[in-house]
Amino acid sequence: MKILVCDDDETKLLEIVTYVKSLGTLEHDIITARTMVEFTSKFSNDIGVCVIDIRIPAYDGANPDQNGLGILQHLESSSNGQVKLLAISAYPDEFEEIRPRFERQGCVLADFSKRNVWQNALRMLILQSTSQTKFDFLIFVALQKERAPYLSVPELGGTSISSDGLTRYDISIGEKVGSIIELPGMGLVDASIVAAKCIDRYSPSLVAMSGICAGFSGRAEMGQLLISQLAYEYQTGKWSKDGFAAEPYQIPISEKLRVMVRQLVDDERLIHELEGDWTHNRPNATHNPKLAIFTSGSAVIADQQYMEQVATHHRKVSGLDMEVFGLHRAAHLASSRPDVLCAKVVVDLADSGKNDEIQPYGCYISSRFLLKAIANYFD
Repeated sequence: MKILVCDDDETKLLEIVTYVKSLGTLEHDIITARTMVEFTSKFSNDIGVCVIDIRIPAYDGANPDQNGLGILQHLESSSNGQVKLLAISAYPDEFEEIRPRFERQGCVLADFSKRNVWQNALRMLILQSTSQTKFDFLIFVALQKERAPYLSVPELGGTSISSDGLTRYDISIGEKVGSIIELPGMGLVDASIVAAKCIDRYSPSLVAMSGICAGFSGRAEMGQLLISQLAYEYQTGKWSKDGFAAEPYQIPISEKLRVMVRQLVDDERLIHELEGDWTHNRPNATHNPKLAIFTSGSAVIADQQYMEQVATHHRKVSGLDMEVFGLHRAAHLASSRPDVLCAKVVVDLADSGKNDEIQPYGCYISSRFLLKAIANYFD
């Protein structure tokens, strides 16, 4: 979380910045601006608190004017409403005229001469903002074994945290920060509710999922990495005396993300790179990763006849699991509309082709793919 201080008075600016540092804020997390133009160019989604002046020049060399209102208008159109605002002015006589407009935006007005007042207000805003963690990406897993591969990558700088009733493992990929969240239970319900809650809470640009899944015989191979390009729930529809009539609602990934993933899976070296120094059980044969259609339901399917019935809902469906559609749906309904990227490895064909021994391989390969894909996504 960064703090943006905008003021054209150098003495006043220095005093505010010095106080912010005294609260433990690192210097590289404090950004300063002296004009309206500079403020606009430096504002970003990383900003958690804005300290502004009522009177600042529009640009270098201009006379100070009430451009604090211009800053408010800019924030209204470009921020997500989570930015904390404080206006500190040396001209308190002007407060009455502008107070309604500033307070509607949630901006506190403070007299610079009353240092105890603005310092206490600023301290509270910083405390409130730092408690609202924001992540660039979130990775969801349904099983502890699906989370385990991430813990063995020291470059991620992971930290285990229990917060909001969830188990998080906070990591960084390059300059982007994110978290791996283990669902409290398997299935569509937990996946949908927890993903929706976390999207709203942490405002990620990308939500993802790794792990293992079942595959449809003839459409997927044992040990093959499948990346969801579209997902639907096979349980939606209507039961009648004539049987079940499916009504699958389909949610695709964004075209931008699909193109990026396509470039990754078309690289013939990808699976070799993902396997790296893996020395444990692996599939009998290596198969190229592919973009695939997933279907999800709340129950585990361990019957070939039922799998064949589900396969009739979509002639190109390749992967089946219990969570992917829930993640697609949560991202689709969120006001922020993050991209969604789900990658799972086939370890079960719900027939004689079942191999529990390659589950660790599936968890490992899918996690390595997501780490690579997330780095490419933000590149």
